[in-house]
Amino acid sequence: MSPARFAFAAHPDALTDLRQLPDLIRDQALLHLQDLVHGERVAKRLEGRLEGFHKVYLGTGTAFASHRLVVQFRPAPPGSRYAREVYLVAAGSREDYAAYRTAQLRMNRTGLNQPADTGPADEARVRAARARSPHTGENQFGPAPARTAFSTSTPAADPRKALR
Repeated sequence: MSPARFAFAAHPDALTDLRQLPDLIRDQALLHLQDLVHGERVAKRLEGRLEGFHKVYLGTGTAFASHRLVVQFRPAPPGSRYAREVYLVAAGSREDYAAYRTAQLRMNRTGLNQPADTGPADEARVRAARARSPHTGENQFGPAPARTAFSTSTPAADPRKALR
């Protein structure tokens, strides 16, 4: 095996995540992390709120790619013999994006995904656009017309059927 190219660190809760994985998935996760530290594996870059982070697919047999690791390659702390480190943020199921949501919460990436150079006017426009409800009943031509109930010449037996 080649010498390590990166240091390794993990969010404290990510270690708990690893312990809670099924045995085969956990073993695979540890091997993948070892390969990442030794520079023998590539992780796929994430986008959006987790830009700057990477994912590693985990799974066995028919459940291939059922779990994910979310890692970050970042500068190692001062005094480390390595320049960079692999930082494990989250490990978990891919179902319902659980691993990704956990990573967002742990890294405080839950807000709007805005570039750093967004000005106050742009931020106000974004908030206004998101605050406008599509269910106000108004459109570009003014308020929606009122609905009228049509009556029939003979009353229906069930009053709920009269307003069809």
